[in-house]
Amino acid sequence: MTKKKLDGIYTADDLYQPVMDLYQGKTHKQYGTGFKNLDKIYKVVKPCFTVITGTPNSGKSSLTYDIIMHLARNENMKFVIFSPEHSLSLNLKRLAEKFIKKPFDTMFKNRMTEIELGEAICFINKHFYFIDKLSDTPDIDWILERCYYLAEENKIDGVLIDPYNEISPVRNNNLREDEHISIVISKIKRFNRETNTLSFLIAHPNKQIRNLDGKFVVDSLYSISGSSHFNNKSDIGIIVTRDFELGQTDVRIAKVREVDVYGEIGSCILKFNPKTRCYSTLEEYEPSSIISDF
Repeated sequence: MTKKKLDGIYTADDLYQPVMDLYQGKTHKQYGTGFKNLDKIYKVVKPCFTVITGTPNSGKSSLTYDIIMHLARNENMKFVIFSPEHSLSLNLKRLAEKFIKKPFDTMFKNRMTEIELGEAICFINKHFYFIDKLSDTPDIDWILERCYYLAEENKIDGVLIDPYNEISPVRNNNLREDEHISIVISKIKRFNRETNTLSFLIAHPNKQIRNLDGKFVVDSLYSISGSSHFNNKSDIGIIVTRDFELGQTDVRIAKVREVDVYGEIGSCILKFNPKTRCYSTLEEYEPSSIISDF
């Protein structure tokens, strides 16, 4: 009598094809962020769970929008965005600025034209999806249900959740906050594995610490509000800090689960250009900074 095989048990033979795909480079392909200096320390790989934190107004969201726009343009990737801190139309506006590399708003002399806005919307319509629950704050199951649908129907490559605290904090069975966070992260990571997708989760630090110069600092991913799981369970952890006096942004890779696959610990400097509404390397900044006056 043949014994019934239990679900969840695998042999090396069962895993032969997946491991051969790894060996032949069919999976774990490395993609660029669109920034040459950042590419030296950070490799975008599917599947992957990335946590991004940083000081207040450091540009965490703007930088992440730059990265996913570069991946959409250069690698033909598709993303779904859950970012309810801003309206859906404002999220579309921010992506349009990243695509055209010009300001949207009327106070800028070099703002994008209506034709350019139409070109941006046409591209964004093919590469980005937006989700929001207008009546109340959704839980992670509601968010991921729509992500699974888009992965199946539209072959999305990644998800941006900005920020974590816009996910419903309601917990069942008397779970502690750290236990709830662990479950949320596990569900996102399982979604990434099952759909071979990326996820970017932006999370705010739990307290504002100033150094001796009076500047806000975030030392590690353990500074994120709620739980050490943001550090322990992430594949990549990024800390963004802006020096307002120098007008520069430090992007630090603070956590790497697999060195050389996802990158390595280190940092680089980027600069936000208000005339393009995008980040650039210091070498690229000067030519782009003379596009036109505000």
